[in-house]
Amino acid sequence: MGGKVDGIKELERKLSKLGDFPKEMQRELRDSNRRIARIGAKVVKSSLPRQSREFVVYKKGKPGIGAKGTGEVERTIPAGTLKRSIRVWNVRRSKINVHMGVKRGGSIRFDGYFAPWVEGGNVGKRRRSVGSKFYDSITPRLERVRGRMQRIQLVAYRRLFNKYAISLK
Repeated sequence: MGGKVDGIKELERKLSKLGDFPKEMQRELRDSNRRIARIGAKVVKSSLPRQSREFVVYKKGKPGIGAKGTGEVERTIPAGTLKRSIRVWNVRRSKINVHMGVKRGGSIRFDGYFAPWVEGGNVGKRRRSVGSKFYDSITPRLERVRGRMQRIQLVAYRRLFNKYAISLK
């Protein structure tokens, strides 16, 4: 479980006194944030269950017509796509922050557009996937590693602050 991290408020107060970050400091902050987010992504990916078969998405037709598995195939999602879609990317219009989570778009092997349905249990209508092994699988795993990520972030930020505080005085 995530624990309380001491010293974050004090560090935020010191960083706010700095004002705008120098460009080198921004680059180093973003790099450290990416490293920390990669740790979280690696933990979540390694703890997700393995899917051994492809998932076929059919075009929606009239309800009640045709047996299961019949109809026109809209797309076939390869096995393991949910794991591959967990990534780290830069936040737009921010020089420091990064996102870590399911990335949508791109190649079908890496497209996690269906992740909210899997995570929330809404695949197949009427919460049918609630009993599946993927239901509510990403968020709790990320919560478990959040405390460790915050401690690493605090150490990295303190090191950078001490490095640049001397040169900014």
